[in-house]
Amino acid sequence: MARSSVLLAAALLCAAAVAAAGAGQQQRLLVLADDPAAIKTSHSKFLASLKQRGYRGNVKAIGSKTLQLKEWDDWLYDKLVIFGGSKALGGAVDVEQLVEFVDAGHDLLLAVDSGVSEELRALADQLGVDVDASGHSVIDHFNYDAATGATDHAAVLASNYVQSEAVLPGGLKAPVLYRGVGLSIAPGSETAFAALRGSPTAYSGRTDAAQTDAKLAGPALTLVALVQLRNNARVAVAGSVDMFSDAAFAAEATDRQNKNLGAVANEAFCTAVSKWTFQERGVLRASNLSHRVVSGAHPGAVKPERYRINDEVEFSVDIQECADGACKAFKASDVQVELVMLDPYVRTTLTHDGAGRFSTQVKVPDTYGVFKWVLDYRRLGYSYIELTETVPIRPFKHNEYERFIVQAYPYYASIASMMAGFLAVGAFFLWTK
Repeated sequence: MARSSVLLAAALLCAAAVAAAGAGQQQRLLVLADDPAAIKTSHSKFLASLKQRGYRGNVKAIGSKTLQLKEWDDWLYDKLVIFGGSKALGGAVDVEQLVEFVDAGHDLLLAVDSGVSEELRALADQLGVDVDASGHSVIDHFNYDAATGATDHAAVLASNYVQSEAVLPGGLKAPVLYRGVGLSIAPGSETAFAALRGSPTAYSGRTDAAQTDAKLAGPALTLVALVQLRNNARVAVAGSVDMFSDAAFAAEATDRQNKNLGAVANEAFCTAVSKWTFQERGVLRASNLSHRVVSGAHPGAVKPERYRINDEVEFSVDIQECADGACKAFKASDVQVELVMLDPYVRTTLTHDGAGRFSTQVKVPDTYGVFKWVLDYRRLGYSYIELTETVPIRPFKHNEYERFIVQAYPYYASIASMMAGFLAVGAFFLWTK
């Protein structure tokens, strides 16, 4: 009965989280563009998909003098889409406020092109994504669309997708039609990863000049980058505004040999990226963290004030995955927990029961002090889980040791032999002349 109540509470918690964040209900959205009227026409399908998913908001000029994201200490919007070009930010909005917007836990989708302004370039850099030099475009002489890029080879067909079910469930087979600027991510980045990379023959350069030295080429060339920040806010940075357009959604790919490859995957890919960015997919919720003594000083005690060294304890937690408006049990074999005092003394993998319950049994280390349970789970495409709980570990009390221990048998024997020898010598002097 108690178990059923716990699972019901976790399900209700996840349902509430999805209703607020996953399904997009009552989510205030602002779309910024150089030319709002033109964007409403050229990107109508993408904007309509956002509206169908429950987002409400406006399309405004990025350079508007009345533009603001915040009124006093209240944010006016929950999500932000920027189709940026060469125009500077207007009103009270600047790079610092956009970074503050993300730091407050809000999500941002940023799409730029080869004429990106320095402000938006600086914004992307602040978020861990570097935009290539102004005037450069992604070029591929082997994987380009013959219908739209036969002259400059800058309308590339890219299909090097991220392998993550959280971002692209089931994957995509068709390529994405991409015309835009190249991006790069630091190799050791802990927050940013590429959702779409260039092919081995792609590079970033100028279409109006011979290229002799490409700084960005091959898999190092990122086309769409995703950022999962430490506060679980999400950012998507795309190097192309055109890939979100109605024309790109309806396009069919033609290779350099004029062979029709069928419809491109722009609509499916852009929708998947927007869903991931706006917390509609890949969201993990952890609840009901518990630990109890299995055997030791107080068997069965749940979340005791302290453990005793060498106790056998069980650690458990419920993890749910929320996607597309529903929560289900998360299944993974790489969730680990640590028992830490400065350094981990115990690190073990949790096993799940198929219903979202992850648990393990461990032996408390033979060291006393103030320890912490630490569950720090980071998996590509999923929101982070960071759980900690402090629990002291005490030594044995003086009356908890065994009366006789095997290791002390030699000392017991030495005492007994000394007593026997004393009695024997005493008896010898008393009863002999």
